[in-house]
Amino acid sequence: MKKILILCFLLTSMSVLSADEKADLNSIVNYINHYNQNCSCGFPIASSKDQHFFTVNYYVIDGNFKSMLKSKNRDEYIQKFGNKRKWLVSRNQGVGESLYLFHAIQEVDSSAKYSPKHKVMNMQDSHNFAFKNYCELDGKIQDEFARIKKMKITFFETQYYEINNGMSYHVYDEFRKTKSFEVSFPNQAEIVYPMPAYKPVGSTENVPGTIIVLQLNVLEVYPGEEGKPLCTEDFYLGYKERGEYTEVLKQIDKI
Repeated sequence: MKKILILCFLLTSMSVLSADEKADLNSIVNYINHYNQNCSCGFPIASSKDQHFFTVNYYVIDGNFKSMLKSKNRDEYIQKFGNKRKWLVSRNQGVGESLYLFHAIQEVDSSAKYSPKHKVMNMQDSHNFAFKNYCELDGKIQDEFARIKKMKITFFETQYYEINNGMSYHVYDEFRKTKSFEVSFPNQAEIVYPMPAYKPVGSTENVPGTIIVLQLNVLEVYPGEEGKPLCTEDFYLGYKERGEYTEVLKQIDKI
């Protein structure tokens, strides 16, 4: 779909985290350390939501998607997870609420040495970030819901170790806030690609990589019908080399 958005860049200082941000980021740390995931490839963290939902990363071709299709429990998985990709927020139609997506940035080359070229890599070059600024049912757009008019994207960073012979990830430092950007969308049901031109701060230490968190804070919405919540869906954050967003959505169509 055509990309239509306006970016206004707001540089922030390395500021102190609020209590709510600390709690949400601690939830991400616990998720990474407990489930051994360096991406939000399952349940994303949200300040408010009406139901459990998944990002679409778990449908990527080398992830759980194919095993779901081949499993004897395929029908059960489809019933439980296949239609749960909508971020529904009734509280104030989502205004003031936040959704968190995170992904790893590799900073060590194949010889296990720190590589400066990875530190300065622009995330627009390495990662896809997209979502549907609307919800649909059976292929039909549901215009009765509110959609995002303006949101603030705030970046947080921390480093991680690889432990257990490189089989597990462990966050060893607190997250720090680096930059914020405001993004505005037209009042149209469109797929949007709002990744700002962000270069990770990274680390000069010899660590495998950096975890980047995108906090998506809703500032304004286009209201839908009275009493209807904000509804957006199919949030995706992942390496470009794993496939374009629209290709990931085609995989979803298989179920």
